[in-house]
Amino acid sequence: MRLAPRILGPVDAAKSQSEWQAYRLFYSQFRAHFQATGAIAPSGAALARAITAPLAAAPGPRRVMEAGAGTGVFTRAILRQLTAGDELDIYEINPVFLPWLQRQREEAQVEARHIRCTIHNCDLRLAPPGAPYDFIISGLPLNNFPPQLVTEILALMENRLRPGGVLSFFEYLYIRQLKSVLVHDASERARIEAVGAVVAAFLARHPHHAAVVRWNLPPAVARHVTNLPATARD
Repeated sequence: MRLAPRILGPVDAAKSQSEWQAYRLFYSQFRAHFQATGAIAPSGAALARAITAPLAAAPGPRRVMEAGAGTGVFTRAILRQLTAGDELDIYEINPVFLPWLQRQREEAQVEARHIRCTIHNCDLRLAPPGAPYDFIISGLPLNNFPPQLVTEILALMENRLRPGGVLSFFEYLYIRQLKSVLVHDASERARIEAVGAVVAAFLARHPHHAAVVRWNLPPAVARHVTNLPATARD
């Protein structure tokens, strides 16, 4: 049986155009700022669902930080989960992405839903001190950074989470193994291996679990790390 072609209505067409524009913008920033952007395409909806799963399962009110929001794929999923009394701080260092994040905020009608949502166009390391977060959701491309910076970022997130809070971040499946084989520059291979060691040491200090998301480009793994009190860490 042949199915009739689906005819896009005005809402579907606008959504498709918006998604295509997001891909074009993301790709342009990938080419211009590879280390900070870290991916050739925005994360997909399946990865967004996987990375926000702990947030979706938790009752409010909740304090949430999003780090490295990009075009707002994770932002959209986070805002869907929030309810009255929740707070969201979004950090994105690249000003080119800010209009997309503002659009996500407006479409979510956060004021009408009594959600505090603030967008910060700055380095995450410049985040002002404040109450600890219940959830930190990161889109930062850790595998593109120097190992010292990865250590600094993970320590910052660890310190900004309350005990029992959850840090969620993702990595592309087998990315370090593939780079170790395909990259011929010895210093770059050493950097990749050092980043892997930093992430492994961080995971070893906390309870964690992972969800593989094969329907992403590229396939990815979402990692969820439960923060322990400082006295309980090895």
